[in-house]
Amino acid sequence: MTSPRATRRTMAIRRRRMAVAVGAAVIAVVVACVFAGFALFDGGHGNRASSAVPTSTSRVAPTTTTSTATASPATTAAPPTAPPPSTTVLPAMDVTRTYAVGTRVVTFVDPSRPTSANGSYAGAPTRTLPTSFWYPAQGAAGATPVADATPDAAHGPFPLVLFAHGYNVTPDFYAPLLERWAAAGYVVAAPTYPILSGNDGGASHVDYEQTWADSSFVITQVLGLSGRDPLAGLVDRDRIAAAGHSDGEVIAFGVGFLACCRDPRVRSVIAMAGDLSNANNPSVRDTGTPILHIMETGDEFDPYPHSIQWDRDNLTAPRWLVSLDSSHVPPYTQPGDPAFELVSQITVAYLDGTLKGHRERLDDVTSAVVAQPSVGAIER
Repeated sequence: MTSPRATRRTMAIRRRRMAVAVGAAVIAVVVACVFAGFALFDGGHGNRASSAVPTSTSRVAPTTTTSTATASPATTAAPPTAPPPSTTVLPAMDVTRTYAVGTRVVTFVDPSRPTSANGSYAGAPTRTLPTSFWYPAQGAAGATPVADATPDAAHGPFPLVLFAHGYNVTPDFYAPLLERWAAAGYVVAAPTYPILSGNDGGASHVDYEQTWADSSFVITQVLGLSGRDPLAGLVDRDRIAAAGHSDGEVIAFGVGFLACCRDPRVRSVIAMAGDLSNANNPSVRDTGTPILHIMETGDEFDPYPHSIQWDRDNLTAPRWLVSLDSSHVPPYTQPGDPAFELVSQITVAYLDGTLKGHRERLDDVTSAVVAQPSVGAIER
């Protein structure tokens, strides 16, 4: 339960973010008048973060390596807007096997974009993105994830899920869910975003508009891992999804749908917990890109009636709108919670249907929710 102090802190952050958003909007209008055609960014997203960062009991600390990008700025920024190849029929992949899970951290450094000053942090001329991986590995399925385990290359390459964390947390906060995706045959790459994560001067939404380009940069770097890295060649570059929770759901939605920031390599989106109108940027409709949006009727930060109505008015097919009888965090972090177990089940089915060429698995998304009316409901 959120304490009164935490509630006051949340509201204060919201007020600060609104002030920043208004100022950013004024500046953006001036810039647009001078440089027509530039994308407009806005920092207006509802603060939907949990300040508690639990440690996963099943994840072993992985080895960290660092990679500095040397590609041209054009390849490190968000790729040009183009319709994603989501309508292409992909050959079917195996969806019956369960895998052991390995973990690894690779730090990517983008020299083409700076990190802003924030609190006591003076800023930097580059953007540093430690990226946590969960991936199918050799070994016994169901065992505790192993740091730097040998990838199961024999059954790869695997689809990639770019995962965006929420406010004042890191990817480890979601380890139980991300481990399940990896066990189902997906490589999960989860960057720790500067400032948003609480690093670099404390959590704030300074530089939030950079997270879309950060995400596309990480996708580029993952696809470009060299033969010296154990994960090189493990990802199928034609099967990429973006997923995120809370502030991270806006990041995932952005690289999938926003006019400013769409990445044509992203062919599927999972948005979890919140109101997509918080993106506060024009989105592109009727792209054919599928989206699974999971909301909570008891969300403490984003009123559910507005969230679901915005989806009804703005998201076009193919879409799956799931409403859980829960609150903002438990469905994505707490194994054993009925909502978490349902989220785990339907997200894997959805990924199988949109990335692995098994469209029949999309029916399993609907049937799984319908079978548990006390946990959630679904509409298309």
